[in-house]
Amino acid sequence: MLFRRQVLEAKKQTLTGRVVLIQPLSLYGISAALFALFVLILFYLSQFEFARKETVKGYLAPQKGVITLYFARSGVLNQLWVEEGLEITEGQPIARIQNSQGLTSGKERTTALIQEIDTQLKMLEKKRTISDALFNKQTLTLQHQLERLNQSLSAINKAKQTNTIRLDLQTQLYEKRQTLSQDGYLSATALIEAQEALLEYQEANQTIDKEVSSLQVEITQIQTQQQLLPEQHNLKLLEIQQQISLLQAQKVELNSEYEFTQKAPKQGTVTAIQAKVGSQVSPSTPILSIIPTNSPLELELLLPTRSAGFVQQGDTVNIRFDAFPYQKFGLMTGAITSIDKALILPSDKALPIKTEQAMYRVTASLPDQFMNAYGEEFPLKTGMLAEADIILETRTLLEWLLDPIYAIQGKL
Repeated sequence: MLFRRQVLEAKKQTLTGRVVLIQPLSLYGISAALFALFVLILFYLSQFEFARKETVKGYLAPQKGVITLYFARSGVLNQLWVEEGLEITEGQPIARIQNSQGLTSGKERTTALIQEIDTQLKMLEKKRTISDALFNKQTLTLQHQLERLNQSLSAINKAKQTNTIRLDLQTQLYEKRQTLSQDGYLSATALIEAQEALLEYQEANQTIDKEVSSLQVEITQIQTQQQLLPEQHNLKLLEIQQQISLLQAQKVELNSEYEFTQKAPKQGTVTAIQAKVGSQVSPSTPILSIIPTNSPLELELLLPTRSAGFVQQGDTVNIRFDAFPYQKFGLMTGAITSIDKALILPSDKALPIKTEQAMYRVTASLPDQFMNAYGEEFPLKTGMLAEADIILETRTLLEWLLDPIYAIQGKL
């Protein structure tokens, strides 16, 4: 035996009960705290959201754009009838430009030409008046001539009627004398006298017929003149009117060369007046700008091509105006309303913001047309620069932490 009996007996006698391992109480608290912290962190990661944004620059512009008005002619700005902020209507005169060219005599060239045209116009008007008077006089003369001819014709016709009666009587007398002469009761001389008288009446009738024919020809000529006279007069008037129209056209052209009135192309508000009275201007000189009526301001953003992939209509935009520091006056929240499908190249358009790369133009609406500052409302103005954060998407921190795993799954 390896052990003595006494040793084995001693081994059989043990303490009553079971073995219990006692741990410190602080270990339970730490475990519970760590679990609660894990749950809290998991809840925070799943509930806390942050926005992925794209920061771009932009400027304010009217919804219908800004109309920049240029001079149509070269010359000197003589008058300017508008001022900043004035509401104007379409077609309203805005400015007047003069282009003066002097002569050696010291007289203005255009003025001298216009005066000469006015003199010619007066002469033509006088010529037209004389033509009207001459027409009236000729008409009256022809009328009197026609009346006299008709009176003469009437008198000759009456004379012919009388002579015809006498001719008939003489014819009857001659026939009776001829019968008597044949019967021997009348001498040949008496018969010859009756025949001569008959011939005289016949000749008188022929003469009267010739006079009637002559008078009828004259009457026809007078009537023809009466018909032609108005047409000839109208033709003269048309020629005079044509000359007057040509001279008036020359006058209008000279006036337009010398003096031109610039008018408003659209209804709106005058802004950005650049021209000054007395200054030399040209077609490349801008006069002023017009903001069309019912054209609220909106924000035009220039979006680089690298940032255009996820921008959509309706995206929220947080706007910081340079004129109103956001640290003091806060942000303005807008929304994307449109995204251009074509790129704007640096050479395509003069933009308030300098850019050296191709951009997409993104338009955002504004909730207000003013900013609240110091208890007052300050209106926003065209051309104000701004910086905007376009909110592309909102994600939780948990999604952000798991994003690499999603990316790996996508590659697999």
